[in-house]
Amino acid sequence: MRKLEELNKSYFGPRVSDGAGVFVAGFVFMFIFQIIAIIVAGIFKINVEEPPLWFNWLILFINCCAFILAVLAFGKLSNKPLLKECRIERKITWKQTALLPAIIIVSIMAFLPLAEGFVKLVELITKDSQASAVNVGQTWWEILISVFFMCVLPAVGEEILFRGGVSRGLKRKNYVFGMVMTGFLFSIFHGNATQTVHQFLFGMVLTFIYFTTGSLLASIIAHFINNFFAIMLGLALDPLFANSTLPIGGTIAIYVIVSIVGFVSLYFLLRLYMKVCKEAKGLPQNTDKMAWAKDLGKAFTLNGIKDNYTRLNNSLKLLFDDPCDSVILDGDIVKKSECVVIENIAENKVIETSENIPVENIATNDNINNVGSIEVTTNSEINKVNSSNDEIDKMLEESNKQTIKKRKRFDIMALVVAIGIAMTAWIMNLFI
Repeated sequence: MRKLEELNKSYFGPRVSDGAGVFVAGFVFMFIFQIIAIIVAGIFKINVEEPPLWFNWLILFINCCAFILAVLAFGKLSNKPLLKECRIERKITWKQTALLPAIIIVSIMAFLPLAEGFVKLVELITKDSQASAVNVGQTWWEILISVFFMCVLPAVGEEILFRGGVSRGLKRKNYVFGMVMTGFLFSIFHGNATQTVHQFLFGMVLTFIYFTTGSLLASIIAHFINNFFAIMLGLALDPLFANSTLPIGGTIAIYVIVSIVGFVSLYFLLRLYMKVCKEAKGLPQNTDKMAWAKDLGKAFTLNGIKDNYTRLNNSLKLLFDDPCDSVILDGDIVKKSECVVIENIAENKVIETSENIPVENIATNDNINNVGSIEVTTNSEINKVNSSNDEIDKMLEESNKQTIKKRKRFDIMALVVAIGIAMTAWIMNLFI
């Protein structure tokens, strides 16, 4: 048996504390880079309240660089190749790609009404408008460049940070926990009420796509499509709603209907997407055509919810297929079960021999240097050595259990600190 602290950290892969650490690193890098940009803007007398279009492009580029550098820097610091293991190079099938626009459209339908309702609630509390205009330019080339900086770069940078870095650590708790918590951190990271609800739910959808495909490329494409549709819909619908004379009751009714249709459609599309992903990996399918109805029925009982939770977690784990998942942190106490360890007290050495070696072929210290085999003359000597080994194993086992407890406490503390930092920034942006 070996102490866990002596094992290479990369053997276990990223933990919950690593996911939280990457999140904080992204926050810190973005803050530092933006402070530098504001200082530069002050030097050149640029109005940061109403900045020129090119300055907005610069901020978006800086944010993307900050997110990628955060994952790279934290990976170097923790001696874990987080950026290399984010799976951006993995390809996806044409079916997986073709379904992404449909998933994004129904996600917007489902989440947008809830997001609008949350914004209205925040405005009632803060007595301040939370609306923010998006400047994409006037000419065709300005709009084209804005699409690149507002849609492509955030998709790449944020997916590397949140899916490639944060979710891979948080999923060590379990995959559903990683999906929900990544969505929550993704939401409050944006720091404004307008995006809070939508980004929370959409963040879970992106993590679901990442886990089911096992490819960061899939979530990057989905993120880009969402950003593109959001900008285009905003440009098309904002003037329409600004001049609308529809009563508040009619607006609420439309929002409720659109949201219900969106959630129902999203439920079936995500089930279909998981089926397509299983098909792409040659995994067995559920042949029960009424499984969707049974799963919905289970959602109304406590045991049913637990069963759905467990099956979803197992499916995501099977599809993502991370080699690190085979290492259970509660059971990574390594015993050398394939060999018998005999301690030579006089020489203070450890001699390892196979369990299959007969006792009569084991030699003592008197002839070990002269003969190539080992012989033990009495059973009492073997029992004494085995007893000593058992005591050492017990000591190491207890030490490893304490290490596991410390790890769990550290994981919880790291996650609480990450949430605390993000919530503080979110509240400050809300009232300042």
